[in-house]
Amino acid sequence: MRDHPPIIVLGLMSGTSLDGVDAAFLETDGHSIKRFGPSLTLDMPKENPLGAAIKEALTWQFEGPRPAVFSQAQDFIDDIHIQAVKKLCSRHPEWAKDLALIGYHGQTLLHHPPSRGKNGQTLQLGSGEKLAAALQKPVVWDFRSQDMCAGGQGAPLAPIYHKALVEKAGLNGVTAILNLGGVGNVTLVGDGILKASDTGPANGPLDQWMQKHGKNYDKGGRISLRGTPDFDRIDKWLSRDFFGRALPRSADRYDFDVMDEMDDMPLEDGAASLAGFCALSAAKTLSQMSVRPERLILCGGGRHNRAIRWMLETHIAADILTAEDIGWESDAIEAQAFGFLAARSLYGFPNSFPATTGVRKAISGGRLARET
Repeated sequence: MRDHPPIIVLGLMSGTSLDGVDAAFLETDGHSIKRFGPSLTLDMPKENPLGAAIKEALTWQFEGPRPAVFSQAQDFIDDIHIQAVKKLCSRHPEWAKDLALIGYHGQTLLHHPPSRGKNGQTLQLGSGEKLAAALQKPVVWDFRSQDMCAGGQGAPLAPIYHKALVEKAGLNGVTAILNLGGVGNVTLVGDGILKASDTGPANGPLDQWMQKHGKNYDKGGRISLRGTPDFDRIDKWLSRDFFGRALPRSADRYDFDVMDEMDDMPLEDGAASLAGFCALSAAKTLSQMSVRPERLILCGGGRHNRAIRWMLETHIAADILTAEDIGWESDAIEAQAFGFLAARSLYGFPNSFPATTGVRKAISGGRLARET
């Protein structure tokens, strides 16, 4: 891979928690991080078509005509990402004036990993062409399709950026980076190692449980900490098919919907059990990787949940840190990652690897939309 001059990129990310759009500047040559830039999170309006689109997607399951609400949801996703870019650029014209490229993840509605020798399928909302035309900048988008067409899981895609983060921080030995969004994923970096996998549920089921009880989420894990985890139930959940599949593996946000099995549980015990499900899923996946990390760095919204962190500390023999302990901006990491992946795609560098997505050989991925 030949060297390229560093460029200013802007990455965009909207996760399965459906709470907002993250946008972040980064300076990179596609190999390393030269400078971290400013970032922002634009909250999603509560009234939007994504909930209806997800409900339709769970019924549709890639069979038959696409529901009409998908088009409405895509327009919404494109528009709110355009707003996020314009807002970040207006706040930081010193970065915007040299912006060369945008990396656009879009919104995942439905994800089927490969199964029984057949390639998987993923439904990502978002049009790179629309963003490129509206923002008059080239946009790399549709990062997952090429990986899945080549037999990969389509996720996780951030590991090569996690490697760049670890190298930028000068961390020695083996580092695990655990991202806790709607779904969890972990990357192992160091000593010539780059491995990754989705771990299972993260905030998704716990948020769903809290919303069932009239609350948005369990802030700081306060409610989970007041409850008693039902480890028999957690063990049953950990026996699901996902945890028996070979690594690396990927999951859909709704693969871990256990609400129907919790009708007899009080709020606090249910929350504690779902926090435990998240932590023990991560511990189980790490144990299956057969490499013991010296440290585990927590990213994503789940890093704030003290119940999840306490159970991670109990079940994983490593120093547990947060991204902020290392000097990283956790809420910007995934957006930064897609800016970094966009640069790598532009230069033809690989973004997914056999040990991170299960793809047959390392490939780049992403489509380039030019401004018109």
